[in-house]
Amino acid sequence: MCSKDMVESPVGYKCRECGRAKITKGGVKPRQLALAAGLGLAAGVVAAPVARFVPFFFLGPILFGAAVGEATRRGGGGHRTWEFAAIAGACAVAGALSVGLYGRIDAILLLAGPVVAAVYVTSARWFG
Repeated sequence: MCSKDMVESPVGYKCRECGRAKITKGGVKPRQLALAAGLGLAAGVVAAPVARFVPFFFLGPILFGAAVGEATRRGGGGHRTWEFAAIAGACAVAGALSVGLYGRIDAILLLAGPVVAAVYVTSARWFG
């Protein structure tokens, strides 16, 4: 590789072909979004009825949101972007609404769960 063919990248110098491939590639793949949505929804539907039986008023929605956020993050390959935060929030809403099939809908779970899930997914970007 000669100096006119080099492209600077975050990990050092690369040839033009490899440097261009990295620029055009990247981002989130549709498969990761679908897998994140599937795992987040499954976690939301399973964790929502369980969260209603946690003895403390605020602890149930926090644990519920964290479970949905972690499932969404892992399903997405560890990404902590806003797209996955939105998916986690939507899955938490769906999970909280699914509790209506078993009994009455818990308002605090419906309001706090999606917020906790979205914050959980993006928290490493703020604190880490």
